[in-house]
Amino acid sequence: MDAPGRTGDRILPPVPAVTRARAGGEGRDFRLRWPAVSRRLLVTAGVFALVFIAVALFTQSEAFNGLNLRLLRYLQNRASLGQDVALGILTYLGSIEVTLVIVLLLGIRLFKGLRLLAILPAMAVLAGSGIEYLLKHSLVSKGPPVAYLRFPDLLPKLNHGVDPNSFPSGHVLRATLVYGLVLYLSERWDLFGKDTSRLSPVLVLLVLLMGYAVIYLGWHWFSDALGGLLLGLTLLIGMIAYLERKRLVNP
Repeated sequence: MDAPGRTGDRILPPVPAVTRARAGGEGRDFRLRWPAVSRRLLVTAGVFALVFIAVALFTQSEAFNGLNLRLLRYLQNRASLGQDVALGILTYLGSIEVTLVIVLLLGIRLFKGLRLLAILPAMAVLAGSGIEYLLKHSLVSKGPPVAYLRFPDLLPKLNHGVDPNSFPSGHVLRATLVYGLVLYLSERWDLFGKDTSRLSPVLVLLVLLMGYAVIYLGWHWFSDALGGLLLGLTLLIGMIAYLERKRLVNP
């Protein structure tokens, strides 16, 4: 009888672990289905989720009140009409209307490789906005007084200001999620060509400016912007973990 791994005089090459798992029922092994990089990303997303919960609890207990008011006054002491208009226009890039259009265009670009999973970015934006809606209707966190509002009347407000509370900032959440995803796809997948990685600093700056804008305009407190950033990072890193699994395990 031939020894295992031999056929006559021919030595068969070893079968990769993933192949053995698919063929022999080991495919349910979490380590095989989720590569190390994806597992690390999931852990990171979990850490951001815990920090977000902590910030939400501190916000509910009004622990940020002093810092929130001092920072808002500091930013508005340097206010100008030019900033009002420029930052007001910038906030459109974090609105649900504009971000949904962007992720739908991303979905068209991703369809060739991911098929139905190309709707994942749009689902993430809708899920994040749904969580934002639930939190704003369950946590008591009143936004800045009307006297601090600086959004120019000449610009349309879209759907802003319809929620009873202000935590977390949906604009910062969606900006983090959408432009972070664009950054990942351009750096890791070369989805938009090799030269688009030069946009990385611009995309990071855009997210930071979104946080600055919603505070400066008197829409949100610092704690609201921080909560939106943390929730956006949680969803973004979780989605990247899944896309890394797709890229490495089932390309």
